[in-house]
Amino acid sequence: MQAMVINQFGSAKELTLTKQPQPQITATQVLVKVHAFSIGQLDLSLRSGQLVEQVAPTFPLTLGWDLAGTIVAVGSTVTDFLVGDAVLARLPLATPGAAAEYVAVAVENLAYKPANVSFRQAAALPTAGLTAWQTIVTHLAVEKNQQVLIADFTTCAGQLAAQLAASIGADVTAIAPEAATEPNFNLVTVAEATQHQYNAVLDLTADPAGIDSLAPAGHYLATQSAFTLQPNGTELQHLVDLLSHDKLQLALGRCLPFSELSLITAHRLLETGHTQGKLVIEIIAD
Repeated sequence: MQAMVINQFGSAKELTLTKQPQPQITATQVLVKVHAFSIGQLDLSLRSGQLVEQVAPTFPLTLGWDLAGTIVAVGSTVTDFLVGDAVLARLPLATPGAAAEYVAVAVENLAYKPANVSFRQAAALPTAGLTAWQTIVTHLAVEKNQQVLIADFTTCAGQLAAQLAASIGADVTAIAPEAATEPNFNLVTVAEATQHQYNAVLDLTADPAGIDSLAPAGHYLATQSAFTLQPNGTELQHLVDLLSHDKLQLALGRCLPFSELSLITAHRLLETGHTQGKLVIEIIAD
């Protein structure tokens, strides 16, 4: 099979499309034929060597954590998923490998893809969606009528977090210095945000500012320093079902074909910091 790998840490020029052995599945895994996978900041960190403590640097190293595709084989103890099922998944941090034609996925990390959700949408959802769910619902435990501050609304995770908090009934304020006006949320500057008191602050920025604007007993969470995403198929199923019923909106960016040039382009676009929406690589067109 074809896979996008690196043979050493470095710049985007290290990305190489090469033949790799097709994964062997265990009793509790399925083999997914990948239709699409998405690219995020984690891929840049892995490629540059910043994740050596979390990901064993065994080269060639295949990148990618978010994928969507079709099951082509199931392990001997798998009963909830069948060959032919369309699925999406977030791989564990320690075992990337989504940037390939075939990926072995543990069943607990899988969710069914609804028919009205495209493979490119499904591939864009896992990391951003699970970050939003686990920060808003699990860690901050946002409740109805609370005042919630989201920074940064320009990220896919921030946009999904704001939508989830609003669906719970919270009053959501979002810091989005580069975003266009969004009618569903109050977009403010950091200076304006510090003039208010919030029950919960979710800081998704690269350099958490530790905004001192919490109400008494309020909760502050900076994803860069105090949050580790946990793959969870059940939570991912809730998210993709919300997407399927138009209760979540997911911003898609460019969709590129599966090639060395596309991967290098995607990484360089992310490095500029000016991408809009989630970047997706499509192996099989929807």
